[in-house]
Amino acid sequence: MKKLTQFVVLAAVAVFCGCATTTECPAKSPSCQAAAALPPLKVGVYADRGPGGIGAVEWFRLVHESPEMELKLLDGKMVREGALDGLDLLVMPGGSSMTEFDTLGTNGVERMKAFVRNGGGYVGTCAGCCLLMDGPKKRARMMPWNSTGSEGNTMFPTFRLNAKGAAALGLKEGQHVMRYHGGPFLWPTTNAIADAHMEIWGTFDSEATFKGRLNQNKKMYGAGAIVGGTYGKGRVFVTSAHPEYFNGTLYIVEAALKYVTGRTITFPPRMRKPGSISVGFLAKGIGGVETAETAIALADEKDFDLTLIDMDGIAQRRLDHIDVLVLTNNGAKKNEKLAKAIREFAANGGKVVGYGGGAEVLPPGGVKCPSRDGVVKAIRELFK
Repeated sequence: MKKLTQFVVLAAVAVFCGCATTTECPAKSPSCQAAAALPPLKVGVYADRGPGGIGAVEWFRLVHESPEMELKLLDGKMVREGALDGLDLLVMPGGSSMTEFDTLGTNGVERMKAFVRNGGGYVGTCAGCCLLMDGPKKRARMMPWNSTGSEGNTMFPTFRLNAKGAAALGLKEGQHVMRYHGGPFLWPTTNAIADAHMEIWGTFDSEATFKGRLNQNKKMYGAGAIVGGTYGKGRVFVTSAHPEYFNGTLYIVEAALKYVTGRTITFPPRMRKPGSISVGFLAKGIGGVETAETAIALADEKDFDLTLIDMDGIAQRRLDHIDVLVLTNNGAKKNEKLAKAIREFAANGGKVVGYGGGAEVLPPGGVKCPSRDGVVKAIRELFK
């Protein structure tokens, strides 16, 4: 009866606005458009220790910048205290699945499982896929697959989407290419997992390599790489790959979100802002919600153009194309290749700003900020 009443009210509003239906509104009728509009999806993205790299930051940005979604950054403590309640979707980015398990804690993992079982959505990439595996340890055990290994080198393999996956996602059956770095090669286990009704939707159509040579022992070719289905009342999409990295593969993210939530989400391509300050953000390790908030704050500045930097980016000389580099952790202490690249960047006139652990690894001339809140101000002072 309640649903019928809501329908009648919406129909009345539509007639009053001059609309034939509640879904076809004239361009000049904001009140009618508001009546037809849906509230933003409430999306939690995990940002504790565990998520890392450009993929994690891209998830923060994609959800934050979408008008169809409302971002809630989560850490393990928040999950254990009930922060998933009221959300529509949980996104678990790539990084280290075992560290994600550790920061969630056993109670947090159980909260996560209950959230999906009771109707919440789950999207996971790379480590976010590993986390749901059947074992052997530090796994949520939400799907009946384990990994025979992974490949530490960054690759762009082909993935073969099968007929069931293509139908569920609304995509073309056959080959798709995505960025891959360290995700699982999924093969079935014999265990029955209560509440899980998932299928392999896509397999690796390439073989792993190591130092330029095929490595068939890793059993990559033919292994599961894309999984979809239900866990209890909730829908799940996970992949070994990183479709969130590039504009060219965001269509897979959009398809996954539509499958899991039932809502159409689109991401316009990002363009360089004319006359902007090119700000590099070292995305090697996240370490907590504050780091995610820093990346979002930099992305929000209208005259900043944010470039995410990882070790691949350093090898590709992305530092040559930025004005200032932001450091939020002390990862360069244990990585001489990274430390050397930062020193050379500064020696060639690049500016470096750091806070927290990042302040510990500043090169000569680097600017130390007492807190995250001072980063934007420090950059503006450097480019007055």
